[in-house]
Amino acid sequence: MLSSFDLLLLFIVAVVFAYGFWRRYRMWMMGKPERRTDHPKERWLSLWAYVMGHKRMLRDAYPGWMHLLIFYGFLIPFVAVVLTQANFSLPGFLARPLSLLFDGVGTLGIVGLFLAAYRRYVQKPENLTYDTEWSSAVALLLLLGIFGSGFCVEGLRIARTQPEWVAWSPVGWVFSKFFESLSESGQIFLVRVLWRFHLFLVLGFIAFIPYSRLLHIVTGPANVYMRSLAPKGELPPIRDFETAESFGASKIEDLTRKQLFDLDACTRCGRCLDHCPGAVSGKPLAPKKNWDTLRAHLEERAALRRKGIDPDGEGQKKLIGDGVSEDVIWACTTCLACAMVCPVFIPCVDKFVEMRRYLVLMESRFPQEVQLVFRNMENNSNPWGVGSGLRADWMKGLGVKTVAEDPDMELLFFVGCAGSFDDRNKKVAVSLVKILQAAGVKFSVLGTEEGCCGDSARRIGNEYLYQTLVQANLEVFKNYGVKKIMTMCPHCFNTLKNEYPSLGGSFPVFHATQYLADLIRMDKIALKYSLPARMALHDPCYLGRGNGVYKPLREIAKAVPGLTLLELPRSRERGFCCGGGGGRMWLHEKGGKRMNLLRAKEVAESGAELLGTACPYCLTMMVDGLKTLETGKAAKVMDLIEIVASSIR
Repeated sequence: MLSSFDLLLLFIVAVVFAYGFWRRYRMWMMGKPERRTDHPKERWLSLWAYVMGHKRMLRDAYPGWMHLLIFYGFLIPFVAVVLTQANFSLPGFLARPLSLLFDGVGTLGIVGLFLAAYRRYVQKPENLTYDTEWSSAVALLLLLGIFGSGFCVEGLRIARTQPEWVAWSPVGWVFSKFFESLSESGQIFLVRVLWRFHLFLVLGFIAFIPYSRLLHIVTGPANVYMRSLAPKGELPPIRDFETAESFGASKIEDLTRKQLFDLDACTRCGRCLDHCPGAVSGKPLAPKKNWDTLRAHLEERAALRRKGIDPDGEGQKKLIGDGVSEDVIWACTTCLACAMVCPVFIPCVDKFVEMRRYLVLMESRFPQEVQLVFRNMENNSNPWGVGSGLRADWMKGLGVKTVAEDPDMELLFFVGCAGSFDDRNKKVAVSLVKILQAAGVKFSVLGTEEGCCGDSARRIGNEYLYQTLVQANLEVFKNYGVKKIMTMCPHCFNTLKNEYPSLGGSFPVFHATQYLADLIRMDKIALKYSLPARMALHDPCYLGRGNGVYKPLREIAKAVPGLTLLELPRSRERGFCCGGGGGRMWLHEKGGKRMNLLRAKEVAESGAELLGTACPYCLTMMVDGLKTLETGKAAKVMDLIEIVASSIR
């Protein structure tokens, strides 16, 4: 039981903790308001799954189990000690198993600490490169001291009292052997000293939390609770073009409170570095490091405010340039890999896009090649700049009707810019038309009335151009009473499905692989002709991570006679980006290695004769990557639509 002096110490620690947390809270409040408390049931379930269950952490076995052991090794005994401050006793049939449980989890906690120390100071994985060593070392030593002193106190109690139920405290019994030779007075004195030492360590640990990386003990679970429940591939629109004085983020206060909270929720685990294509390929984009830089920038601005100094005054550091370099901002492919592996659901895309919006809309400062892309979209509604009047030329001789010719349609095939203008992807569009005709599907296209979906414009940061393109398409959709849409491009699919609704256009949208998988399942098309090949599958980011579409691709591959499916080492949620997303399709790749070459090398090493994908950008990037490798006979790259068409002929 705690004495009056202990309660005073507890009060002091609470004040120290609250002050540190309040200072962080004031920093978060520097951002714009953002509500993240809707759907409480779903959010509480997330806490149980991802915090208590370590659902994401355990995907990486070593660090996942290491953290699980430390987490429960500390949490369970801590809760038990708090509960036992109430004066009650448990019957033996409950107390003894609980004693065994506490011994077990405490031991596993120590094992977890040694695993953490071995990983950090012996293995030294690259994803821990940017850590502050002293903070990590202090945290490990504090926890080791807490676990060790706790077992010493238990061992002294057993040595002093020699209880009958000692078999239910096996670890405590082992520790008791070190103290049996002490006199009775020595045991009593030592147990009092060690109990105080144990208590001081626990209190010191709690007080240390808001001032160290341990803050994620509080902010991590809170961030899981406040995670975005919107579709993963969706970006929030700018809604106040007519009244806003500024667009995007030019200073850190332009980010939302939740986005600033993300910086303190980061656990510094480094999973983002392992999976971010920018970091892996040697670009300056390294999410964990970037968050450390942004956090330091936020702290500097908060310190200036406390001193009454204008943080935006002359000579003060800027968000873009000092907080985050422009090279970092433009390196992101918006592939969502970081958000999919982060154990506390920290997204990168939203922050970088806000900075891009400022650079594009307010400063007109962007990579030189983007200027041509914007002009092409403005004049011809496609990034290639081909005349919009030629958008329907790809379907000549196919007998395809436009919606204007046949408004009583079952399905609108939204072809997209790549299928309409890129020579390689025109072949994919033709293959899809022939499959739909063979299956007897009643469909139409918009022809020259179709416009760019706006994905690249939006992710490069030109929200104004994006919304202009959206409104043009929505006017056409509503004019013809479009009810159901199918696309062959994951970027069109994600934009139409997840982002058009916020601007007034909500339609059922399907990707071609989903539609074809259904046709195969319902025997509407028969895959008769064998395609004997070992095929690796490349998951497009905006189809997979953005929308969770993995199964249809594999159903199609398994339905093709003679085709042997290979899973690449990085596949599904952890698939590797081709490098074309986020508008990067139109930008020169600077620094480090080319992302498509890294992916192409992985394909070549798999021994695959064929690479299947389901995205125009991926198709273009992977064809280029495999040709550039020059490793002898490169794998042939085909869209799954073409593979199905080959099998039904």
